[in-house]
Amino acid sequence: MYNFFQRYFIDPIINLSGYNWINSFVYALVLIAAIFLIYKLLKFLKIEVNLRFALSLLPYIFLGSILRVLRDANFFTSPVFVSPLIYILIFLIALPLLLFSLFLEKRTKIPFQNYFFSFGFILSGIFFTQIKFVNFIAAAQILSLDLLIFVLIFSLGNLSKLTKSLWNKFAIFSQLFDASSTFVSVQFWGYSEQHVLPNLIFDFFGNWSFFLVKFIVVLLLLYVIDSSIKNKNFKNWIKLVVIILGLALGTRDLFRVSSLV
Repeated sequence: MYNFFQRYFIDPIINLSGYNWINSFVYALVLIAAIFLIYKLLKFLKIEVNLRFALSLLPYIFLGSILRVLRDANFFTSPVFVSPLIYILIFLIALPLLLFSLFLEKRTKIPFQNYFFSFGFILSGIFFTQIKFVNFIAAAQILSLDLLIFVLIFSLGNLSKLTKSLWNKFAIFSQLFDASSTFVSVQFWGYSEQHVLPNLIFDFFGNWSFFLVKFIVVLLLLYVIDSSIKNKNFKNWIKLVVIILGLALGTRDLFRVSSLV
């Protein structure tokens, strides 16, 4: 049992070798459990999952991506900065700051989101300054694709009932942002994808297919969410998780290919 755990869980983290079918399946189950448990926590804290709360989380999403890139650059050496442990690390950083922000809101009557965003912005800003950006061509390629995707989603999104919602538009954009960062990194700059399923898709259909697959999967997921979940707060939370995952992975790839890694 120890050798099994070492081979499929510990070694991929220590050696930065990515994912396999076994740890991918287990991590997916852990993610599902975490989604429900964190929602229970937010409900207990009486936090409404709205756009303002989503915006206050942005610095923590970027913080995770920044710390992961710094690990790739050997600025950090601990495995705690490698997925999936880095998600736990960011949670352990964000939760006390969230609780402190709620405390400050009661004392000052200033919305907790303002404090929460500010704390995350300062933290992510400190570590962001440690990234040495050199590959501006790669950054321009990714951001140009992202701009095109953004314009298409927000200009044509109202043509379909499924994509009219602002939450849905951002969910689609975040996942295609991840696709564009992955595509440019793999197609033009010699990087490889660490996740099992994307590698399988690339091998069969080529790197470009990741855009189509991501788009179809996120549309199907949003359809299921909108048609089966009645609780607005929980519905927004699930969509926020989709947004977080897309932005976190996409930003990590953007920063990595643009820096000395």
